[in-house]
Amino acid sequence: MMYVSPINRFIALAIALLPMVGSAHAAAPEFPAKPVRIIVPFPPGGGTDFVARAVAPHLTETLGQNVIVDNRSGAQGIVGVQIGAQAEKDGYTLTYAEAQTVIAPAMMEKAPFNVTKDFVPVGFLIEQPYVMAINASVPATTLAEFIKHAKSHPKQLNFGSGAVIAHVSQEVFYALAGVELTHIPYRGSAALMQSIMSNETQVTFAGPGSVLPPIRQGRLKALAVTTLKRSREMPEVPTLSEQGFKGFEVRGWHGLLAPAGTPGLVVARLNQAVNKVLSASPAAKTLRDRGMDPAPASPEEFGGFLKTEEARWSAAIRKYNVKP
Repeated sequence: MMYVSPINRFIALAIALLPMVGSAHAAAPEFPAKPVRIIVPFPPGGGTDFVARAVAPHLTETLGQNVIVDNRSGAQGIVGVQIGAQAEKDGYTLTYAEAQTVIAPAMMEKAPFNVTKDFVPVGFLIEQPYVMAINASVPATTLAEFIKHAKSHPKQLNFGSGAVIAHVSQEVFYALAGVELTHIPYRGSAALMQSIMSNETQVTFAGPGSVLPPIRQGRLKALAVTTLKRSREMPEVPTLSEQGFKGFEVRGWHGLLAPAGTPGLVVARLNQAVNKVLSASPAAKTLRDRGMDPAPASPEEFGGFLKTEEARWSAAIRKYNVKP
């Protein structure tokens, strides 16, 4: 029998297996090989839905597969996020996240998910200020006038919220301002806008995508923006920090998450596509026209931000004893 060295046997085996390896590689389709779904845990017609639907067609072009927006609202965003957390870990189901996604669980005794444990970050979508807006019939044109009016009418004015961040940030702000208002929650920003324009509520914090149109129509008045810098779309409107509440800042943000365990290469592909859309597609202009700033970033940057937000809002909820 001819002697075959161990090295030669290894080489022969490797050559024999090459066709099998090649066929296995060919059988594994590159991501994505089918449509991608984005779960938006809020109703149609609001700011989150607007951003998702502005971005989705351009993600479709970039990824080469349909990107479908799937609204799954309920329980202040909890229902949709829970569905997203339980989805397959393959990158084909993404969850739309915003500040509410980290705030809502902090207000519950037992949350059904943990954002930083049950998800991996895909990337930012946008950042934005919130606008403090009042119904046009309220006898005030400045923040100081509104606070004076509210103090002379304790518990007679209603403030509305269409998202948990708007609820919590207003509770904190009105406590600092020393005014007593009655909170009325709504299921999304579309319902909130209907309420404030009909004067069911008199004041709110809301994203520019929702309040800019009625402000421009004269149906609402803008008193302040909640970021430390003035809004690009409303440079004439001062910040809360400028008006006596130094350092007070609430910054809105939107992003995308995938279930924990989603392969890193898939997350990287999704992040690359999202950042391309935000940097070099008509979607970027569409978002800017509505007062939103596209915010491309890496998954690691988004993940660090999520942890910071979770800690910040949990502390505020405890300090001001904000209830759901």
